[in-house]
Formats: sequence, C-alpha cells, structure tokens
Amino acid sequence: MRKAIVGMFVAAMILAAVSSVSQAATVNKDPGGFQGLLTGCCFGLRTGADYNQMGTGNRDFISWFLVGCCCGIRAQEDYKDGKEICFRDWGHIIPYIGVIFQIWDGIDTMNGKVRKDLQQAYGVSYY
Repeated sequence: MRKAIVGMFVAAMILAAVSSVSQAATVNKDPGGFQGLLTGCCFGLRTGADYNQMGTGNRDFISWFLVGCCCGIRAQEDYKDGKEICFRDWGHIIPYIGVIFQIWDGIDTMNGKVRKDLQQAYGVSYY
C-alpha cells in the first residue's frame, strides 16, 4: 500500500514537472480572492504573490493546489537562488504563532499583492 502511494506521488511530481515546462506563465486575470487566501495560508507569502501575478499556468486551480501540497513551497527555491529568508518565513515554524503568519500571508495574497509589492515592503534581497 505504501509503495502505491509513493508511486502516485512520484507520478504526480513528474507530470507537474513535464507540464510546467511545456506551459508558459501568464498574467493572472483574477488575482486575490478566496483562492488567493487559500494559496497564501497554505503555501506562504511567496507562492501567494506568485499566484496573484502569474496564476496557475492555465491549469485548474484544484489540481494546481494539490500539486503544491505534495511538492513543497516556493521559499526553498528562492533560498537556493540566493534570496534571504524573511522574518515572515521564519514565523511559520513557531508552534501556534505560525498560524497567525499563515493567516497574515493569506490576507495579503487575498488583497492581490504580487512580488513587486513585497520587494517594496521588505526589500529585494528577500523577495
């Protein structure tokens, strides 16, 4: 049973990687809202800002959201690319207090903030 579940996760990650390479990012025509709130609360401020700016890459929101749940968060990629970790990212790891940061991220993305707004607020070295 465990092998089957692991196999399904691996297949989902491979499909996500292949399809993300073949589809270019487009501007999100409907940023923020309830979907922005869900994205910010579950995946953090960086992914929420990316969702508000680029959308889901012409994918259905539910399938895009489920792939994000399985494959991790955007902050890891930003850190690998040389960005610093903001205090808001560190706030997520504090027990009980992390929920406040998740709600804060959700509210910011619900209001339509994109990376340019975050760079102005916190600096280019973070976002």
